[in-house]
Amino acid sequence: MQSIEELSTLLSGMTKKDINTFLHEILTDSEVDDLSKRWRILKLLSCDFTQREVAKELGVSLCKVTRGAKILKNSNAVTKKMIKEIKNGN
Repeated sequence: MQSIEELSTLLSGMTKKDINTFLHEILTDSEVDDLSKRWRILKLLSCDFTQREVAKELGVSLCKVTRGAKILKNSNAVTKKMIKEIKNGN
């Protein structure tokens, strides 16, 4: 976990462009696609799409969508706060 904490600290001082470049440097194309898809799952769920609608729309398993739904049910989830900020235009 120490590595994640270190990355979090480093990323907090980077520009959006540098973060994007960094992620593309360390992740494979498949990993970037998976991460993007997970984020899209969360965003669609936050827009009141049903789990089945999200699974069909993105061509993913219902299990992946359910994991995202569990995150959004947690009122203390940082992910939920991030999505709220996006919806508010921040």
